[in-house]
Amino acid sequence: MKKIGIGIVGIITVIMFITACGTSGGTGGTTASNVDELDAKIREASDYLNTRIPNGNKVAFINISGGYPDLADYILGDLSRHGVNDGLFSVVDRAQLEAVRAELNFNMSGEVSDQSAQAIGQMLGAQTIVSGSVRKVGNLYRLEVKAIEVQTASVQGQQVWNIANGTTIAALTVNTSGSGGTTTSGGSSGTAQAAAGGTAPVAIADGTYTFWPRPQAIHHGLPIKAYLIKVMVKGKYMNIYISGTERGISNYYDGYWGSGTEFLTNLDRPSQTWSRTSFILAPSSDNQGVILTFEGVTAKRFSLERKDGGIFEEINLEDAEYEP
Repeated sequence: MKKIGIGIVGIITVIMFITACGTSGGTGGTTASNVDELDAKIREASDYLNTRIPNGNKVAFINISGGYPDLADYILGDLSRHGVNDGLFSVVDRAQLEAVRAELNFNMSGEVSDQSAQAIGQMLGAQTIVSGSVRKVGNLYRLEVKAIEVQTASVQGQQVWNIANGTTIAALTVNTSGSGGTTTSGGSSGTAQAAAGGTAPVAIADGTYTFWPRPQAIHHGLPIKAYLIKVMVKGKYMNIYISGTERGISNYYDGYWGSGTEFLTNLDRPSQTWSRTSFILAPSSDNQGVILTFEGVTAKRFSLERKDGGIFEEINLEDAEYEP
């Protein structure tokens, strides 16, 4: 009996020793400092929002500014997913948000004012919008999340979390500027957003880019009478000339192109888009049809599309004849 008692005590002692080693601050155990905190802090942010947003509200997760596009997308995706799975409120679908983002030409990792976010929420039919920021502070990343009531613009909740720079954050922020998502490069294009892979795009030089053969638009898989004649770049503006004939010898306008829903998509970074800012009919002496104007384009390879159909699937300025 005495031997059995000693054996039990010995086993208990071993278990206590192992437990102590596993929870100690030594290098042999799993400590809080070794754990990647990002997912846990996003979960905390979701739990906080669950206590601040009225049950049953329709919520749109708009943007996380700070210049880390991959990290912003990761945070927004997890916040949206937690919102859906927790089931306390409905969440605007990301595809619907992408469509509005493309139309208004805002960046999910860029700055969006409360007024702009409120307008976006109204377009999406949301009662609450959630936005925030993530900034590097020393060796930490400071995540701020804010919920705003769309109708009154009142703040329903606002909170911050400090997050250690774990492996996930390191992977999501590699080669990014952390200053609004922009890097400054030389040339006339000025400010350019960091491209996929973390490298800044080469500035698009001012001048005229002429194509032959002409890129032709398609609609429902079939070619239509819309040809891209040339692209002219001047400072931050890009003008795209479209004609109804391949040689661009007629003033082409049938109300299709230029009605307000054209946008460019960076083919090397599909999440980056630019909406048309204006359009005019080309002068009769130019005989080039419709001129669509875009602002701040940094991609040299992009598509041109209308939301209700019609697309130039690939426009590559590297393949064009260039004239300064």
